[in-house]
Amino acid sequence: MKIIGLTGGIACGKTTVAGMLSKLGAVILDADAISRELTAPGGDALPAIREAFGSDVFLPDGTLNRAALAAQVFSDEDKLLTLNRITHPMILDRLAGGIATCRESGVPIVVLDVPLLFEVHADALADLTVCVTAPREVQIDRLYTRSGLSREQAIRRIESQMPVAQKAALSDVVLDTHKPLDELEQDVQKLYDTWMGNGPSGRKEIP
Repeated sequence: MKIIGLTGGIACGKTTVAGMLSKLGAVILDADAISRELTAPGGDALPAIREAFGSDVFLPDGTLNRAALAAQVFSDEDKLLTLNRITHPMILDRLAGGIATCRESGVPIVVLDVPLLFEVHADALADLTVCVTAPREVQIDRLYTRSGLSREQAIRRIESQMPVAQKAALSDVVLDTHKPLDELEQDVQKLYDTWMGNGPSGRKEIP
């Protein structure tokens, strides 16, 4: 079994690439989905979040007010670090459990879809890492289009993460997603073939 760590900056196209890999047969372990599960009603992370942030980030019915929490953590680095200290160990534990299940099932390719792959050291779980990239203005435009964020809010989200260039430098493969969809699909197919043993190996930068 080959384990791929997939990362990239916010709105760089990581979800699109993960979807393509899923269609090709890879099993995707999605850190964002795990995070949503941990913070859903009854989620394991809620007690610690309430203790750290108080009732202001919860709705009257006890549901996490994600918008209120986001407003706090993306405007205060210390609060973001506090939230990460709560959720990241739980996410890593779930990823490790997912890998173990896939290994038992004989899955050939597992993709760890983790935005903060290097920040939380989830790259240690992977055999190789892929960073998806896009120009900064494309990131901002995508965030505005999909989330309705202002330019200032979009920039704040982008700058809350490790710079994309730094993630790319740490990765084994760099994949530019700012191109026609059919070209991106071809690039992803080539990578998948390589991982399945049908192509060349080694560090590879795909323009």
